[in-house]
Amino acid sequence: MLAIAGAALAAGVEGFSTTSISAVRKASPLKMAEAATEVDKMAALATAANEARGLAMDSIAAAHSGHMGLPLGCAEIGATLYGSQMQYNPKDTQWINRDRFILSAGHGSMFLYSWLNLAGFDLSIEELKNFRQHHSQTPGHPEFPNSEHTTPGIECTTGPLGAGVSNAVGFAVSEKMAAARYNTDDHTIFDHHIFALAGDGCFQEGVSAESATFAAHEKLDNLIILYDSNEVTLDKMAEYTQSEDIIKRYDAYGWETYEIDGHDLAAVEETIAAAKASNNGKPKFIKCNTIIGKGM
Repeated sequence: MLAIAGAALAAGVEGFSTTSISAVRKASPLKMAEAATEVDKMAALATAANEARGLAMDSIAAAHSGHMGLPLGCAEIGATLYGSQMQYNPKDTQWINRDRFILSAGHGSMFLYSWLNLAGFDLSIEELKNFRQHHSQTPGHPEFPNSEHTTPGIECTTGPLGAGVSNAVGFAVSEKMAAARYNTDDHTIFDHHIFALAGDGCFQEGVSAESATFAAHEKLDNLIILYDSNEVTLDKMAEYTQSEDIIKRYDAYGWETYEIDGHDLAAVEETIAAAKASNNGKPKFIKCNTIIGKGM
């Protein structure tokens, strides 16, 4: 099964290997070589996205329990984050300037476990096979490592809907405070980003709205929220309970907003890169239109 992932890793996707794709491109003056590298990179990300879908389906099927919708619907988002846009070291999970990823829609936990496995964290295929089993490293919701769950690469617990959004705001404040206290003109120690993936239900909760206003007020431009907009909630299609224009709401809060096709790898890549590069004092909100359970 992991032979497909091996093909993605062999392509040298940044995040899956220690060699930066951008560094590889800069090493060659030939534009054709650059174009070929970019094609190889996108092909590798697409392969990895499909591999993550397979891992999620197999693990959830083996457990006879779990949620497939988000892990499959957000596979391209995961490929872009863990394969290209996030900075992290799977061999040093406590590296102080790592990007933080928080899964606010914590019920889709196989999304996180599959990407931690593919990205080289110490989370074996055997642990994925033990999804939702007692004493495994892959419980129903991702837990901060403790005596019961030693899962590497988990930043915090993401249980109640919307809580992960407010957790992410707290992490963003922490980074800003650390940068203000310890960065100097000669040495930049802290410059990482906070990413959170959340669903329709998360943005119906008051806790996400309150923290969003605070994030804009405090100018947390290191925060990037990715909205898995599949128009589905637990009880029914989302249209039965919501009709707001969420982009306008976040514009009103003072966020920088984007709307993209969440399955278009190029769009996801370009938009996240643009959000990271925008140091304009505004937190970033990316509405990713997706199909729940895509590929099943």
